[in-house]
This record gives sequence, structure tokens and C-alpha cells, in this order.
Amino acid sequence: MKLILDGKRVGKGCSGYYLKNRAYFTKRGLTKRIILHEFYHHLIETKDSEMTIRKEEKEANNYAKKFLSCNF
Repeated sequence: MKLILDGKRVGKGCSGYYLKNRAYFTKRGLTKRIILHEFYHHLIETKDSEMTIRKEEKEANNYAKKFLSCNF
């Protein structure tokens, strides 16, 4: 997965976007939570898992939230 800051593919109102092995972020969107959220999309794409967009977004949010709540 390649990270791109201030990529042109990030839409208005969005902080991060994942497409074809690249994660695009705005400066304000370069947070741990948003990076983990987009990383989850990367994992789903590489596993070729099929799920609805709504479910994938919900699972990505839960993944980031659970990861950040762990105390390492």
C-alpha cells in the first residue's frame, strides 16, 4: 500500500480515500484513525472479500476504533 499526501483523488469533504493499492490523504486527514480505516479497505481488497460498501465502512470504523483502544 502506497500513501500519498494531498492526492488529487480525495474528494471534497473526505479526509482519506483508498484505490488500487494507494491511499490518498489530505493534511488534515493524516490521523491514526483515518489511516487505520483506509488500511482496513486495503486488507479487504487484497483478500478479495465481497461485502456491501455500507458494511465495509462500518467494519473499517470498528477496526480503527478497536485498534486505537488497545493499550500496547
